[in-house]
Amino acid sequence: MNSFYNAPPDPPPPPAHGNPYIASADSFTTTLDGFAPYHQSSLNNLLHFFTTPLGMIGVLSLLTCLTPDRSVKPAVSLVLVHAFLLLRDYTIPAAVQAQSALVLLTCLLLACCFRPSLKASLLLTCLGYGLQDLAHWYTGEETFQQNTWGDLEGGPLGKCAGMFVQHVFYLQPLVCAVQSAAVQNVTYLLPLLWWSGGCYMLDSSCSGLPHTFVSLRALFGTFSLPCEKRDMKTVRAWAVAQKPPHKKTSHWWVEDLGAEAKAAFKRLEVGEGVMNMFRTRFSEEGYAIDVVAGMNELYISGPNRAGTSDQVFFTEHIDGPYILYPFCSVYRCIVGLDENTEISTFFPNAHFGKTAKSGDILAFDFNREPHFIQADPKAPNKDFRIVLKLHYAIYPRGLAALGHVLHFLNVRYNELFRALFLFTLTPKENSFSGLVGEYAVNGGTVLYNSIDKYMGYNNLLYVGTLGAVAFVLDCYPVFLVGTSYVHYCRYISTYYIRKNVNYGLFKRDVLFFKGVMLLQMLRLVMGPFADGSKDLLADMNFVGLAMIVGGYLVSMAATAALGVDGTYFGIELGFVKADYMFVNSFPYNCIPHPMILSQVVALSGMHAFSWVGGGLKFDGPWWWVVPVHCALYFTHMAQENWDVWDGEPWFKKVKAD
Repeated sequence: MNSFYNAPPDPPPPPAHGNPYIASADSFTTTLDGFAPYHQSSLNNLLHFFTTPLGMIGVLSLLTCLTPDRSVKPAVSLVLVHAFLLLRDYTIPAAVQAQSALVLLTCLLLACCFRPSLKASLLLTCLGYGLQDLAHWYTGEETFQQNTWGDLEGGPLGKCAGMFVQHVFYLQPLVCAVQSAAVQNVTYLLPLLWWSGGCYMLDSSCSGLPHTFVSLRALFGTFSLPCEKRDMKTVRAWAVAQKPPHKKTSHWWVEDLGAEAKAAFKRLEVGEGVMNMFRTRFSEEGYAIDVVAGMNELYISGPNRAGTSDQVFFTEHIDGPYILYPFCSVYRCIVGLDENTEISTFFPNAHFGKTAKSGDILAFDFNREPHFIQADPKAPNKDFRIVLKLHYAIYPRGLAALGHVLHFLNVRYNELFRALFLFTLTPKENSFSGLVGEYAVNGGTVLYNSIDKYMGYNNLLYVGTLGAVAFVLDCYPVFLVGTSYVHYCRYISTYYIRKNVNYGLFKRDVLFFKGVMLLQMLRLVMGPFADGSKDLLADMNFVGLAMIVGGYLVSMAATAALGVDGTYFGIELGFVKADYMFVNSFPYNCIPHPMILSQVVALSGMHAFSWVGGGLKFDGPWWWVVPVHCALYFTHMAQENWDVWDGEPWFKKVKAD
C-alpha cells in the first residue's frame, strides 16, 4: 500500500456518550479530538483533501460574482484574513498552519484565475459539500456534523451559529491534520504545482497541462482606420525629420518624441486594430491588457553586422528572459510604418514569416516566442525601415498583482538589455565589447533559445514537478502515468482540431514526452540487468528483444518514408504539400499503419519481459503500462483511419473530386 494512502496515526475513539466537544469547544485541539474519530478512513481523508478546497473555490468565486465589476478584492481579503487568523492561533500546529495557508492560497489562485460564472460557483459550492457527504457514505463513516450539531437541536440560536462559525474556521486545518504524512508533505509542493500549471495556462485557450492542443500564440492584425493611418504618418514623419543614419540602428523611447508624434503614438497604443487583435486570443471577461509604456519605442533597423549584438536579431531568439513566469504574458507588437520589402520577421513555430508593411501588426510573446528577421537582397528597401515596437502586459483579471510584477520586470530587463546592446555596437573600438557582443549576447541567446526549442522550459518544469510529487509520495506510478501518455493526448487533440496549430511546439512536445516515455520503458526493461538482479544471458527474453528491435526498425523506416514533418501530421495540418496517398515505399507498401503497429509491436516486446508486464499472463508488476499505451495508439489509429477531425474527412474529398 502506498504511503500516501495510510490512515493517520492512532485516532482517538468515538465518544461513547454525548458530545464532550460541545462542552469545551474552545480550541483547535479540542475540535480535532471531536473531528478525528469520524475521519479514520485514509480514503475518506484523501477525498476530503480535494472536496473541501472545491467548496472553498465555489464560495470565493460566488463572492466575486456578487461583487460589483466582479472584483476579486473581497475574496482576496477574506482568504488573507482567514490565513492570518489561522497563523495567529497557537493551538494549531505550525505545520498544519502552513499547509492550511497554502491550500487557502491555492483556492484563491484558482478562483481568481478561472473566475467561474454565478451558476458554476453555486455548483462548485454544492459539489464541495455534497461530495464530502458522499465520501463519508462510501467509506462507511459518520460525519462530524451529524454527531455534533445533532446535539444542539432545540438549543439557542447563538450557540448553533457559534458552532457553525468555528467548524468553518477550522475546517481546512482539520482536513490537513488528519491526512497522512505523505499527503501533508505534498501540500508544501502546491506553489510548485501553481508554477508548473501557470506556465501552460497563458491565454483563453490553454488548459494548464501539456496534454491538450496548443494553438499559435503569434497574432496578426492591421491598423486600418483613417485616424490610425494619420497617426502612423505623423510618427514616421517625425522619425525621418531626425535624419537617422542608414547604416546603423536607431531608436527613440516614446517620451523622446515630439509633442505631436508622442500624442499620435499614444493613440496607436490603444488603437482599435491592436486591441481587436488581442481579443481574438484573450477574452474580454477573463484578461486585462495594459500598455507597457516603458518599453514602447520608435525603431529604425540597420543591416546584419556580424560580430556585434545586431546579429542577435538575425538569429533565432527569444527576446525576454521570463519564459517561466506563470499565467501572464508581455506581448511585443511590430507595427510597420512604410512599404517595407526587404526585412521579414519569421516565426519558426508557426512555419510562417511576414514582411510587415505600413499598418501591419505582428504580435508575439516577448518572453516565449522564438523569431528572427531576415533580409531579402533581391528586394532592398528604397528608404528607411521604420517600425513601432508596442508592448502589452496581458494577465487574468483576478491576478492583476502578478501581471503588474511582470510589467515591471520586463521594463527593467529591457532597459538593461538596451544598455548592453548599445555598448556592443562598436566592437572594433573596444576588444572587450567585441567579446561581450559575440559571446555573451549572441552565444547566450542561441543557448537559451535552443533549450526551449528542443525540450521546452515549461516541459522540464512539468517533469520536475511530477518527479517531486512522486518522490514525496514515494509513488513512482504518479510520475510514470503523468509523463508517459502526454504525447498520445497531443496526437489526438491536435489531429482533431488542426486549426491555427502551433506546429513547432507540437513537434517539440510530442518528441520530448515520447523520449521521456521511452527512457522509462528502457529503465523498466533493462533496470534488473543494470542492478545485477537479472543475468543478461540467462534471463533475457530474446523474443521480446526481437520484437523491440524489429518494431523500432520498422518505425524508423516509416519515418524515413514520410519525413519528420510528414510523420507528425504535416500533411493533415497543411505544412507538407502532398497527397494523402503519396507514400508507396516500404513499409507502407506492405504494412497497414506501419508507424503505429510497429510501435505497438515494440511496446508489446517490452511487456513480454516477466518483470515488466509478464507477457500474455499479465502478471508482471507493470502489467497495465503497455496495455494503456496500446489502447491510446489504437484510439489514434482509428482516428487516422477514418480521418476523425473537426472537418471533412480526406477520403470524402477525394471521392468528391
